[in-house]
Amino acid sequence: MKMFVKCLFAVLFVTVLCVAQDIQELERNANSGNAQAQYLLGLSYYNGEGVSKDAEKAFSWFLKSARQEYTQAEFSVGILYDTGEGVEADLEEAFRWVEKAAKKGLGEAEGQLGYMYSNGRGVDRNYEKAVEWYRKSAEKGIDFAQYSLAYLYSNGYGVEQNNQLAIYWYRKSAAQNYENSAELLLNLLDSGYGGEEGYTEAAEVLKKILENSEDADLQYKMANKYLVGKGIKADPQMAFYWMKKSANNENIDAMYDLADMYYRGIGTEVDSSWGDYWYDLAEEYDDWYYWGW
Repeated sequence: MKMFVKCLFAVLFVTVLCVAQDIQELERNANSGNAQAQYLLGLSYYNGEGVSKDAEKAFSWFLKSARQEYTQAEFSVGILYDTGEGVEADLEEAFRWVEKAAKKGLGEAEGQLGYMYSNGRGVDRNYEKAVEWYRKSAEKGIDFAQYSLAYLYSNGYGVEQNNQLAIYWYRKSAAQNYENSAELLLNLLDSGYGGEEGYTEAAEVLKKILENSEDADLQYKMANKYLVGKGIKADPQMAFYWMKKSANNENIDAMYDLADMYYRGIGTEVDSSWGDYWYDLAEEYDDWYYWGW
């Protein structure tokens, strides 16, 4: 359900900042039939802003607003029908309400509709429709739609496989730091789909990822880039630096390679004692994984 909750906050959370007016005044306006006030009151109950959190009341007010064709409320009703918050889950109803909002051009709803088509959620799975709606949403800058569209292009679901277009859309979602977009972009670039310039871009993408990551496999990848000079100027000292970080984070291949660097004096002074240490440790880890100790 993570996708749906994320969508809800993407379109609704900012709006809650507008609920600066007195909650009683908002209730009066909502009770008088004002669709926007009904939506904002539902949002207040959903987020616990000015009132206690109450998903059932949130759904009730969203539904009142949605029945007056208030677009964001229609989307909210669809989300809650999907998650089962404040109402019994009903995927077909979820689809119906999300579709209403999507057809009015709400970007988050368009992306959500793509997700529902892609996963057969409340509707028969249809990758072609998923591509259509993801594209509409992606073109409006919605990060999860950009990511999802890239994935479909990369795998050829509902569209002819096109890794160049996958790269294009992963770049967009990675620029918004959406989930693992940067890593998927990196993989495509390192596989040569970005041409020679792509290797240079891959190195820059990897540097950025490693600013906030201690992933041993990615550290090992960076070490090897510096070793062979792929997309970046060869630098034995930097290769040693990243190899050691990866080895310290228990990457077995990095342990073996670090031992070799010590033995051969690559990026560091020759030191057979440290070479023995890392080689023996790598052997221990290999045995541990093989025997399941």
